[in-house]
Amino acid sequence: MVVLGIENALTSFKIHKEGWETMLNEKENIILTTQQACDYLGISKPTYLKYLHRGRIKATKVGKGWKVLKSELDRFLKGDSGDESIKNATTEDYTGSPI
Repeated sequence: MVVLGIENALTSFKIHKEGWETMLNEKENIILTTQQACDYLGISKPTYLKYLHRGRIKATKVGKGWKVLKSELDRFLKGDSGDESIKNATTEDYTGSPI
């Protein structure tokens, strides 16, 4: 009988833990409009659009505007390029010979 009670408690804890993890993940994946993204980053709309077109920020065109994940803006603010091939590249990869 005691074992069954412990199993129920562990199952209940697991469900609550998964719920919190889901909520935390959803919080990071908030979708922002162009204006919200500019406000969050503290930059002008032309600068934001320049970053989008250069690929420094990844966003999706929706109708006439852009939508971006808050987690993508956080990645951008950290200075992470988000492209593993660039991170792992050496100068030889670009010039054909080492410096």
